[in-house]
Amino acid sequence: MSDRPDRAGSGRVQEISGRLGELLGEPLTAPVRRLSSGASRETFAFSTATGGELVVQIERRGKLLADTPEQAPLLEAAARAGVPVPPVVAHGGEDDVLGRSWIVMGAIAGTTDPKQILAGERVPAAAELIRSIATALAAVHRMPADPALAAPVEDPLAQLLALHDRLGEPHPTFELAFRALQDGPPPAARRALVHGDFRMGNLMVGERGVTGVLDWELAHLGDPVEDLGWLCVPAWRFGRRERPVAGLGTREALLDAYERAAGLRVDPAALAWWELAGTLRWGVICVMQAFVHLSGATRSIEHAVIGRRACEVEWDLLELLDPRPGPRSAVAAPAPGVSDDPPLHDRPTALELIEAARGALGDDVLPQLGGRSAFQLRVSLRALGMVGRELNHAREHAALHARVLAELGVADEVELAARIRDGTLAAREEDLLAGLRAIVRAKLEVANPAYPQEPRNPSRQEET
Repeated sequence: MSDRPDRAGSGRVQEISGRLGELLGEPLTAPVRRLSSGASRETFAFSTATGGELVVQIERRGKLLADTPEQAPLLEAAARAGVPVPPVVAHGGEDDVLGRSWIVMGAIAGTTDPKQILAGERVPAAAELIRSIATALAAVHRMPADPALAAPVEDPLAQLLALHDRLGEPHPTFELAFRALQDGPPPAARRALVHGDFRMGNLMVGERGVTGVLDWELAHLGDPVEDLGWLCVPAWRFGRRERPVAGLGTREALLDAYERAAGLRVDPAALAWWELAGTLRWGVICVMQAFVHLSGATRSIEHAVIGRRACEVEWDLLELLDPRPGPRSAVAAPAPGVSDDPPLHDRPTALELIEAARGALGDDVLPQLGGRSAFQLRVSLRALGMVGRELNHAREHAALHARVLAELGVADEVELAARIRDGTLAAREEDLLAGLRAIVRAKLEVANPAYPQEPRNPSRQEET
């Protein structure tokens, strides 16, 4: 993370700096720096003479889901249970500057950067790190299963389906996953406090292993295997999809390490159910993030681009549901091209203008930026790349989409999703899976062309 200050919203940053000085009773010795701007909280780093390096998290205005649990009591309970967490320095709410909920914590050593962690830079070897992660997670599950700390979630799948339906955007592949999960997981061995977002990116890692478990906004009471399944979701492997556990190793290695740390042997079938459920959950969250942007609640190029990542999740779901697709007839489509009509506009074309803009911004502007500004520009360049590829493939993808829908006997994806949910297409499973793979691959040709070519997920039989 660059130390260059975030110039966007500098007036608000100054307000935050002044208010933190008032609340802590001493001036800041280093300017506030934005570290991240997540869906639910913004995170800033700063320092004081007495407290040293500190971090403040400020809850965003406007709730996206149900009320999140109070962070300070969770962190204090976690520390008592032996979970590595940052120390709580101050917290409060209903502040004119810091909003309805905020918390100041001591900074902890390490990195959350998945690229650095997976490259093995100043962190333990993968096998040792899996053991450290399992030990931290076992400590989370030793915390009191107290409704005063976090609310229970009795039926997470029903909750997810309700959210998916409220968003109103059909995803037929999601419907396949909901159908596969409908019988529920194997019975939980026990009820525990579940972190809810335990994954690479929310773990601070140092030279000796996990130094901090962060971001407890989704904590709730439920089945502890949910956390293990979420850790195995393909999105949290950061390109190393052949290593199911956070891009580090095998599921069996995780289950063995967790059994040693928690004294509980997890049923592999339960892990498989929660991994599929977690993958589906991330897909619904991707759609939700796009709608947060589109609604105006939080205007964010990052949230907008995440919406297009839903097709990555659709591909992951198809790989989990149908890991060894047999040979099926290809869906033919015309060659790519925006239009056969003579152009109205002069050169450069729309595609050529997009490429020129990407080149100027990426080659000339991006190297001059740092921190949040550089990140925003990289995401914007990715968005422009998607627009260019969508224009380039528009004709072929429209024809392919229409042909798949016609072969399945439906008018659109709304009807396709409904037919999957009501079981009408159950007898045509092979055709359905082939058609969905063709549609999702076309989406990926725009959103992330390299994704289907990355190493596939190993089956559980291959791991053992």
